[in-house]
Amino acid sequence: MNSRQYNARMRADNSQAFTLLELMVAVSVMTLVIYTLYALFNQTQMALRKNAAQVDVNEAGRAAMEMIVRELSQMEVSGYPAIIDPRTLLTYSGSKSFHSRITPGNTSLLLAYQSDALTPEGDDDDLQQGFRTNILQDFTFTGRGDSGFFVTSYRVVGATNGIGTLARYQTNGTLRVAVPGQARFNKTEVFNRYFFDTIIYAPSDKFEPIADGVIHLRISPYDRLGRPLGHGSLYYDPLGLNLERRGAAGQALFPVATNLPVDGTLMEDHDGQSQVQFYGALPDYFDLEMAVVEPQVLKQVRALPKAAQANYLGRQIGKVTLFRQRIPIRDMK
Repeated sequence: MNSRQYNARMRADNSQAFTLLELMVAVSVMTLVIYTLYALFNQTQMALRKNAAQVDVNEAGRAAMEMIVRELSQMEVSGYPAIIDPRTLLTYSGSKSFHSRITPGNTSLLLAYQSDALTPEGDDDDLQQGFRTNILQDFTFTGRGDSGFFVTSYRVVGATNGIGTLARYQTNGTLRVAVPGQARFNKTEVFNRYFFDTIIYAPSDKFEPIADGVIHLRISPYDRLGRPLGHGSLYYDPLGLNLERRGAAGQALFPVATNLPVDGTLMEDHDGQSQVQFYGALPDYFDLEMAVVEPQVLKQVRALPKAAQANYLGRQIGKVTLFRQRIPIRDMK
């Protein structure tokens, strides 16, 4: 083979290969296609994870709310007779049937959920518009079961940073055997001391966890006319409940009818809330509110310093699910 034929063959072979520019264009196109596909896949995965997290929160929240609503709607007074308080000399219409308060030791979160509504001055009106305070209450009540009365309590435990786990504790509160010669009103005192008060002040390790990531739990009583029952409001309703209302120091805020048994005590608590107790009668219904944060946000919040948690949650307020239910009470006076 002479050199002329060899060179002709080499030129023919070279004409069938890709040039460097063509290779660069092909690689760039492939990279763009792969990046686009990855972006679409990543967005799909993020949407799936978000939907899964929302489903988990909704299922856990609904299950917890259904449990509370079912038990609260079956609330019933114990039926133990009226008792005279030796300190106030008032006659209370029966043993304790319901109690709610701001949970001791829990810290409320001040969430900046409308930061764009705040002005540089940051006056009181701006603070009211741009911030909300989450309330963590616990509540205890009596209800009738198959074998007698049960005392049930709900509490957000482990919430020193404003976020905790909703938990439940229940005990049998039935006085099965009366002491011979025991006066009738002593049953009320025994029930209050050994059952109702005991579960209110029970340690958190006795409570069974139900739902994690709870940042708000509040229960509010209402009368038959739909008016909220609180320590700072007094309504005239001759057919309603006879309630005493007291300040934070225990002082009487309004007069109470002394010719009728006292059905409940409404006392000023933290954050403008009322500590509520009912005895031989109950309100007509309750409003129950519970807010649950998504699991991924919960992990991130707990990994942050305490001082930064409120600001972070304020920016993630859209990932907090609020459940609210109105619960009518069958056992009405």
